[in-house]
Amino acid sequence: MLETLLNKVEALINERGSATVLREHLALLRERIGALERENSDLRMKLQQTQAQAQDSQSRLDRFAKDNPKGWRCDACGAVDLARTGSRDDPMFGEVGIKQALMTCRVCQHVSAFTDVS
Repeated sequence: MLETLLNKVEALINERGSATVLREHLALLRERIGALERENSDLRMKLQQTQAQAQDSQSRLDRFAKDNPKGWRCDACGAVDLARTGSRDDPMFGEVGIKQALMTCRVCQHVSAFTDVS
């Protein structure tokens, strides 16, 4: 579509006015359009990459929310990427049925114990 428009403009230039000057302007215009089309293509590729990264981040966030809904942090490295790997009686309140959740950090593999009293 744009090429057709440029061809029509070029035909008008040839029919009227200083053809040399107008051809130079038209050549510059074509060059700029080519640069804009390349830039547009690059931006579309970057957009796709960014969307893929956003989708990956959302997947990780969903996994964190599912695996670690309390937002507990690893005792060793502070990461929130924890997976529940078991439970044990709480050392202080185990006699009354209180348990600790054992969470393994996916970053450093440290196992942390958390008591949920809510």
